[in-house]
Formats: sequence, C-alpha cells, structure tokens
Amino acid sequence: MSASPQEVDVAAATAEQDARPLPTVSTSARIWPSKSGLALMVVVAAGLAVLERVLRSGWPYWMEDFSVFRMGAHVVLHGGALYHATAENSGLLFTYTPLAAVLFTPLTLGPAAVTAVVWCAVEVLTLQATVWLALGAVGMRPTRVRTMATVFIAAASPLLDPVGSDLILGQINLLLMLLVLTDLLRGEGRRWQGVGIGLAAAVKLIPLLFIVYLAFARRWRAAATATAVFLLGSGVGYAVLPSDSTEYWWRGAGFDPSRVGVPQSPFNQSLRAALARMMHTAATVNPTWAVVAVLVAVAGLALAVKLLRSGATLEGALACALTSTLVSPVAWEHHWVWVVPLLILLGAQAAQRRSLLWAGFTVVVGVAYGLRLLTWFVPVDDAIDLHLSLPQQLAADAFPLAGLVVLAALAVMTRSRQAPGAL
Repeated sequence: MSASPQEVDVAAATAEQDARPLPTVSTSARIWPSKSGLALMVVVAAGLAVLERVLRSGWPYWMEDFSVFRMGAHVVLHGGALYHATAENSGLLFTYTPLAAVLFTPLTLGPAAVTAVVWCAVEVLTLQATVWLALGAVGMRPTRVRTMATVFIAAASPLLDPVGSDLILGQINLLLMLLVLTDLLRGEGRRWQGVGIGLAAAVKLIPLLFIVYLAFARRWRAAATATAVFLLGSGVGYAVLPSDSTEYWWRGAGFDPSRVGVPQSPFNQSLRAALARMMHTAATVNPTWAVVAVLVAVAGLALAVKLLRSGATLEGALACALTSTLVSPVAWEHHWVWVVPLLILLGAQAAQRRSLLWAGFTVVVGVAYGLRLLTWFVPVDDAIDLHLSLPQQLAADAFPLAGLVVLAALAVMTRSRQAPGAL
C-alpha cells in the first residue's frame, strides 16, 4: 500500500529535521554562572592547579614557558635586551610581543613556586569559562546542570594533549582562546566586539587572522575595533620598550620561526612542520609550504565566513581557529587547545542528529588529540631525517591531519545548512 500524501510530508519533514546540523545559539543573551557556580569553578580551578603541581613534582618541564614569561617581565622591570635574554634553566628565548612582557610583570610579585600554581589555576578557570560559553553556543541553558557539565569537562580536558601541555608548561593559550571566543560569541552587535581579539593579537600574533575573518565577514566595526586595540597595544609596547619593539617589529625577532625551534620537531604540529618531516628539510621558508599555507588559509577563511553568515557562530570561530593554527609556521601542541570547544560542538552534533557516524567521528578526533601519539610512537628528536615509518609519520602529524579533516566536516555542516533536506 502506498503512503498517503500527508504521511509522505510528515516523513520528509522528519528526515529534514534529522539532517539539519545543530544550530548555534547566540550567547549574547546568556549570562555567566551564578555566584555559587562561579565559586565552585574557582575552587575546582585551585584544586586542579594544586593537583597538577603535585603530579608534576620533579618533572623537568613543569612551568618551563612560565619561567620565560617571568624572565621577560624581569627584563621590563630591571632592564636588558628582551629578545636576547634567555631563561635561566631552559635557555629559551622570549618570543612574544613587547606588550606581552609588560603584561607579564605581575607574575614577578611572588616566589616562582607560588605564582606558578596561581597561574595554573587562572588557566583552568579560563578553560571553564570557555567550556561554559561553548555549551551555551550549542544550546544548553544556564542552569546548574550546565555548571556541573562545565566543571566535569574542564576537569577532564587535561587528558587532551594540548590542554595538558598548556597547563604543564604554564602557557597562555587557554586565556587567549577565551578572549577570542568571548568576543565572537557574546559580542555580536555590541560596540566592544573586537577588543578581545585585538588584545589577544597584541600579545601573540596568531590571533591576527581573526581580524581578517571579521573583515571578510563584513563585521566592519568589530574588525576596526580589533585593529585599533592591536595597534594601541603595540603602541604601549613601543612606549615602554622602544628598542625591544624595534627589534621585534623591524629587525625580525617577531617573525623568525627559527627562534622558537626547528620546523621538523615532532612537537611542532603545523602544516609547515608536517611538510618538513615528510620532505626532510629544515628550510625556514619552503615554497611547497607557502603554497599549501595560502590555499588552506583561503579555503579555511572562506569556510569560516560562510559558517558565520549562516548563523553558525561557534562553527565559524572554530574554522578560523583551526585555519590559523594550521598555517602558522609554528604550532606547538598547546596551540591546539581549541580542541575543547571543538569536541563540545561535535558531541552536540552527534546527540542532535542521533548519529553513530558523528559520534564515532567525535571519538576519533578526541583520540587524535588525546592519546599523546608523539610520546608513544615518535622518537623525540629534532634531526632533519627522522626515518619515520608510515604509522610514525601519521602519529607525528596527527594534529594537522585531524585539523584538515575537521575543516572538511565543518564544510559538510555548512552544506547541510544550505540544503537541509539533502542526503
């Protein structure tokens, strides 16, 4: 017996609803957690920071990058050549902007052992704020359940290699991610939108691509605000550290990737590093990488803008974040902390679609960023020719390869938005 027209219409509507991706909910109308929720997050942040310190006691890389931040702040306060000074134990150079060194000066107010734990707690707190925003963006109401989900996800996130590395090294990527996401998810249509992105870019250059993203999306005021804040922050750096600013902006200290390590290092998870490992070259600028980087940047930005214009604010932000990390000459493991809101988005997609395929994809992405494949399969060696087997090569390039695949998945999302009934 053939179905009636009414039954056909109902079946078609149901199929269309199942095919639609999860709509991004604007968080501009959302509020932050209640006072009790915030208190819980602060307690959890402090507890996790202390736990990290206890677990990493005696670990040689504990707060290694944080010591570089303190070294830069010490130069600001007591004089010296910022971009020629080296951290006492690691010998690492300061690679951030002059403004970053100025902003790091409060980190010298106490003993390193104390300020390191406080810094770790601040990073965990910013991670929780990011999780809260991402959960709101996928439609979760600001209730006690969302608070508990935020705490649980943030507490589990250090199992992911990027987050664990960020906390162990005392990095700043979690804070910068929060500045950018707050700008994009809560700032839409507000006069201050762009301030967070501009400040993040004034500290670390990688977020500059978000200004281009805003401009291409015709968010002119936000792009102008971000540019103005970036220039103002850079101006403050010039005012406080004129000679170091000249060294950074005009003599190449800020644009020389060799200052932060060799490109073929397995811990460098950018496209440039992946190509360097495959081609067995340590060239500072490789023509193949330049072409690939331009193509990925154009395609990634086009996808991000398309997602934003379709109302997918979180998806657009993540597409831009993945693109900027992929095309950056250097992308250490901790640069990929964007995997946290990404997994929240993918998990929400799987739940909304009731799709085992999307659930499996979410698990695969989590595994790619969570199993510390480098530690297990790849020799920790900066030699040009690592003689890697195919499985080792895939493990060494897990982050950029997963990033490219996720960009393709985001493209599928935007296509189904335009044709929700398509199969």
